[in-house]
Amino acid sequence: MRLVPFALIALAWFAPAAAERPSIAIDIASAERLLEIACSGDAIDEAEFASSSLLRTQLAHHREFGPQFTLENYLAGLRSIARCEAPDPDPFRFSALVERREDMVEAIAYLAQRHEEIGERVAEILEPYMPADLVFDGQAVLAGASFSCGGFSRDGVFFVDIPCLAANIGEEYEAVVLLIAHETYHAIQHRFAMQPMAEFEEVGTLEQALDHMFAGLALEGSAAHIADMRQLSGEGRYTRFARDLARRNFRHLRYNFRLFDYMTEALVRDPEGVAERFPGIYGLAFDGAFGELGYYTGAQMAAEIEHSAAPAAIPCLLALPPENYVLAYAAALGDGDNLDASPAFEGATLDAARWLAARRPETADFGACLALG
Repeated sequence: MRLVPFALIALAWFAPAAAERPSIAIDIASAERLLEIACSGDAIDEAEFASSSLLRTQLAHHREFGPQFTLENYLAGLRSIARCEAPDPDPFRFSALVERREDMVEAIAYLAQRHEEIGERVAEILEPYMPADLVFDGQAVLAGASFSCGGFSRDGVFFVDIPCLAANIGEEYEAVVLLIAHETYHAIQHRFAMQPMAEFEEVGTLEQALDHMFAGLALEGSAAHIADMRQLSGEGRYTRFARDLARRNFRHLRYNFRLFDYMTEALVRDPEGVAERFPGIYGLAFDGAFGELGYYTGAQMAAEIEHSAAPAAIPCLLALPPENYVLAYAAALGDGDNLDASPAFEGATLDAARWLAARRPETADFGACLALG
């Protein structure tokens, strides 16, 4: 099989002995500032928040979910909590800083006291899956006002949603560590991994649709594998949700693999209708409303690949076009030493991966990644 530049790079870049430990800083200042404002009676310095790059990042993420997430509404919320009043309306969930103040104070203090430990634990989790010689300095922000549950990522920064976690923060601690690890790995992926050939909204060909489906398996699956929620022991609200979701998907792996085959087949059988059908099919595989089966399908693939090779095989494969993740999984299953839970894809997904690989202008050598073990 002919090696091309990105495959040659993989052989040098992903040697496990040279992996660099990432650095992850936990920003506690933003949450502590909101606590300081709440029930203080102080006037709000608009310029302080208008100039905040972290707030601009948060607002950019939230605006994707509605026009109410503006700087003006954020400032209005700050003025309300300064008067010790819950905002109404309250799109940012500032009310937790007033109505559940004791919980918020305890949660922010709990995480602030452990912010260095959290950064170290996240770095320890991620280190085996880092490309060699890639230096990464990441950031996670404790968000004292946010409408999401768990957290969200934007522009390489992960925001931990404190209002959702505050009621029982000690029981959420392990989940917070894994959440940060999962989302930080996505930020790391953006530094080295092969990204889809087209923006999601612009997918209009079968090649682009399959590329996105396989990229979802690789990018989301590897992050879910690295931050495996199944063994969480806490009993917090988010912890229970994340653990139950992961365990349910892993119990249904054979069905999930088969469903992914059916989704692939649905795209392949109607290439003329891809532009219209792709968003719905992709959503069935990866959206939270449908259980994110693609995350856990991809996670099992990562586990099998690592079992057959080494952790370094994961970033090596992510640097290749994503159909190689599928082909490498099939090769790992063929080595005769497999995890009990690893199902095989049926014809549709493997055939589509081979078809997409053949249409690339150059051939990638996924076998070089499997040989890193």
